[in-house]
Amino acid sequence: MIGDDPARVPYFFRRLMAGLEGLGARTETLPRNHDALVQPAPEGHFDFVHMGRVPRPMALNLGIAYLGGYFYVDPKGVNFESSVADKVFVPDRVPLDRAQAFFDDLRKTWVEGRKSRQPQPEGRQAFGQGHLAVFLQDWSDPVERAQLVDSETMVRTVVQGAGGRRVVVKPHPRYKGRETRAILKYLRDCGADVQITDANVHDILHGAAATVSISSSLALEGMLHRVPAILFGRMDLHHCATTVARPADWPAALTAALGTDWPYERYLLWFLRWQNVDASRPFLPRVLERMQAQGADLAALGIATD
Repeated sequence: MIGDDPARVPYFFRRLMAGLEGLGARTETLPRNHDALVQPAPEGHFDFVHMGRVPRPMALNLGIAYLGGYFYVDPKGVNFESSVADKVFVPDRVPLDRAQAFFDDLRKTWVEGRKSRQPQPEGRQAFGQGHLAVFLQDWSDPVERAQLVDSETMVRTVVQGAGGRRVVVKPHPRYKGRETRAILKYLRDCGADVQITDANVHDILHGAAATVSISSSLALEGMLHRVPAILFGRMDLHHCATTVARPADWPAALTAALGTDWPYERYLLWFLRWQNVDASRPFLPRVLERMQAQGADLAALGIATD
């Protein structure tokens, strides 16, 4: 990812390294090797693994928690392989006033600012109301491991089971591989009420009935528009979404998604700030706690906490 250029290390990682160094630790950036990382850490070492899936002592896994500024620092992995996937979300345990304030701030930044995980066109486009917003991800190793239904089958299932709703499909802006090309050919030839677009995601999400993807970060961005998410793959946002494990599950999943009063405000506070790390707040004490939970002897690592 970064080659020999330390400047390409994500800013959060550089802040984490600087914070640990400020407490006395020595840090270094090494190539990620998952085969080697499953082995115990050498004595006196603690590993932070970018986009890792390393559930072992003396390691934590780092990655963006779907929205920029929020990060996994997780003992199991990231995304569908994170420890969050196994946790129980209880809405009533999250104070609504705090959740609403957090949600309003998120909307101001992302929805009103028309920001997204990926760069978006500035021009505006209207899509009306009630459409199904399908976000393609194309083939990648994480998507392959996450999917319960492959992308082409997902799209065919949604188009054929749209129940009179228009289907708006956005290909991933960075991936136009063989899988996406096959899906786009099907969509152009299927004769259904389908619109393929590269529009700003916030224009697509405005007025949408639901988002559909394998495991796209747009499922979370859709929640900022109070649009329910339907997932055709494993994802650690499943607490606040419906999941389709087989094409036959689609009608029930769509009905459930549209008929549920989803607690988006409480969920996003719980997920982004309680389970993951908000880089806009002091985060080093939380990281040290998670290191200790993974077996770290901070003094042995040269870290002075007094």
